[in-house]
Amino acid sequence: MSHAQQHVLASAIVLAMIVVFGIHVFLFPMYTSSPPARHTKISTYEQTLCRTNLKNVRVPAEWRNPCPKYGIVSVVQGGKLGNQIWEYASVWATARRTGLEPFMPRCILKTLEEHFENLSIPPLSYIGRCTLDIGQVVNSLGQWNSTEQNIIIPRHAAYWSLILVWPDDVRREFTFKANLRSYANTLLKEVARRFNLTEPTFVSIHVRRTDYVDYLWQKFKVHPAPVSYYLAAMDYFVGKYRNVVFVVASDNIVWCRYNLRTKRHRVSFVSDADGRGPGKDLAVLSACNHSIIDYGTYGSFGAILAAGETVVYNVTAYFSTLIAEVLPNWRVMS
Repeated sequence: MSHAQQHVLASAIVLAMIVVFGIHVFLFPMYTSSPPARHTKISTYEQTLCRTNLKNVRVPAEWRNPCPKYGIVSVVQGGKLGNQIWEYASVWATARRTGLEPFMPRCILKTLEEHFENLSIPPLSYIGRCTLDIGQVVNSLGQWNSTEQNIIIPRHAAYWSLILVWPDDVRREFTFKANLRSYANTLLKEVARRFNLTEPTFVSIHVRRTDYVDYLWQKFKVHPAPVSYYLAAMDYFVGKYRNVVFVVASDNIVWCRYNLRTKRHRVSFVSDADGRGPGKDLAVLSACNHSIIDYGTYGSFGAILAAGETVVYNVTAYFSTLIAEVLPNWRVMS
């Protein structure tokens, strides 16, 4: 074999090796690699919905739900008590609208069950042994078009327009525990006794401050409600109802004591100074006859539970302002 033939042969061998290597690296994986996992155990998936670590839990056989034939509705945990109430209510309402089965992450139920009794939605752990098709997950009712799909609602959801289709049923769903109902009733009786009133009209005022001051500016480029708003809303109720007593709850009750104390109105400040009683405050808000709120999930839901007349601060395009367009007993005030 000549030198030239040897060179051609060597080149052909090298070229063949390159081709074989290329087929092995680029073509074979198309046929040999496993496809991305589409199914996951719901007990594993539940952890992705929670901010805190969940412990493994053994569910008694009699508590286990059959694996859903069709899709489910659940939600990602976000925010504090007010947010998680709306997240639960969004799942509840979405399940009603779609007919899908609702299940809640245990991290949200743990928070809500400290304050409410007989919540109807079971925890995801009841179907923890079942599998979820990740490829069939959508995150809103607008994207849902098949009973085979699962709706996992994003954190901080507040599907108020859907929830308020059934306002009376929502109020029955969120029944405070007996100790919180007793606390609220006792507190209001003491307030009435302090002002020597036998037939008071209780108007709650919820003032949202702390981190919401920055949030309002970053999100809407608006400043928090001024003191003049609360005073104007108080004047409105005094002009319409008899024996009005204002019950003030806030995450910054010190600010309220300084700014909302007025000689022309009966005012009682009920929140703990450290802001550690959100369940107690919400129970009081819901037990009042009427409501004054500024913004936020917490105050808005307290007013919905109270079911009286509500005055809300005007923040354009914000959901608590938009609710006033749906509920006839809500009015916006600047």
